Amino acid sequence: MKKKWKLIAGAAAVLAVLGVLVFQSFQPLKLELLEIEKRSIAKTFIEEGLAVSDSEHPVSTVTGGKVVRIPVEEGQQVEKGTLLIEFDSTELVFQAEQIRAQLKSAAGEEAKTLKDNYEAELARQKALLEQAERSREAAQNNFDRVSTLYEAGAASQVEYENARDSLAEAENRVAVETAALEALNRQFDPAGGASQYFAGLKESLQAQLDRLEYQIDQCTIEAPSDGVVAQLSVKEGETVLPNTQVMTLLSEGALKIETFVLTEDVEDIKIGMEVALIQDKVDGDVSFPGTVSAIAPSAVEKISALGLEEQRVKVTVMPDIPEDITIRPGYALDVEFKTAEEKGQLVVPKTAVFPYNDGDALWVVRRGKLQIQPIKKGFENDTEIAVTEGLKEGDLVVLDPQAEGLKEGKRAAD
Repeated sequence: MKKKWKLIAGAAAVLAVLGVLVFQSFQPLKLELLEIEKRSIAKTFIEEGLAVSDSEHPVSTVTGGKVVRIPVEEGQQVEKGTLLIEFDSTELVFQAEQIRAQLKSAAGEEAKTLKDNYEAELARQKALLEQAERSREAAQNNFDRVSTLYEAGAASQVEYENARDSLAEAENRVAVETAALEALNRQFDPAGGASQYFAGLKESLQAQLDRLEYQIDQCTIEAPSDGVVAQLSVKEGETVLPNTQVMTLLSEGALKIETFVLTEDVEDIKIGMEVALIQDKVDGDVSFPGTVSAIAPSAVEKISALGLEEQRVKVTVMPDIPEDITIRPGYALDVEFKTAEEKGQLVVPKTAVFPYNDGDALWVVRRGKLQIQPIKKGFENDTEIAVTEGLKEGDLVVLDPQAEGLKEGKRAAD
């Protein structure tokens, strides 16, 4: 009796499974479908761009020397007149004080009668000139030696600058003593006079003092306008050469986007072409338009992310930034160039197309049943294809041609 009931139960289970299979075979497949409609298809490529200020002020040092203070940092917003960098002016201040002392001495001597002491004064002045010339010769020899070592990498930059400054000071001293001797000789010339001597001496000393005061003033550099500090390239304690750019000041206002395009792609880019600028944000990408404003006349060498050397051309884009989007100098954006476009096309993803009878085809759903539809391809880009034959608006295309259960004539949910 128990065996009989077991056979009945087993038969019922088999019938139930068969019933489910039969039921499922009559159920339409649930597939991801694309309803075809006419739209545009374009060829595009994307390069990384960088926002830069359309108005940049390079900040350079006139005198050079040791950096003693940098009260700003890169990215800091500063106002016009803000101290940006300060160089050591100690030596220049000492030299200026020495010249001021000499001016006072010259003013005192002007009141004296030099005639009785002319010979002694002349001898003293010649001795001073000879001493200055010996010092200059020694300074020149030292500078030549240090220069040779510096060019060979055997002397430091500080040693080179010290030798250069010593030579300049020695030459200045020869010039001063020479002028003093010439003025002294003219003092008793009938065509000259003591007043002309002292006038020339004081004029020479004042010119030296003016130059030193200018150099001292240039040891502190202030912001020429409101802006943002960028490309800060020196540190406190570092010694820099004269006329070295130490930072850039980016003025607030107009921005431009600079990107570098491969030489094989730049031929499709024209001035005035519209592009899409894409900013990566936490809550999703934001896109806004821009216009190509300049294309560099020559290429430069760049290193790709894979370490390969590439020839690229700089392309400048003027962005049309919406009011609710913030872009500052240094921000990275993607620049999407559209090099070709076809409008009013029946477009499908490339992944939906499969080889069929020496051509191409799509799975489509017509009147609720699956059907293989041969097609002819037209314009295409990296991800999509325009179908020129085999489709019409309103057709339903199966997006995954590898989906399980695909068979011609089988019902599909539309």
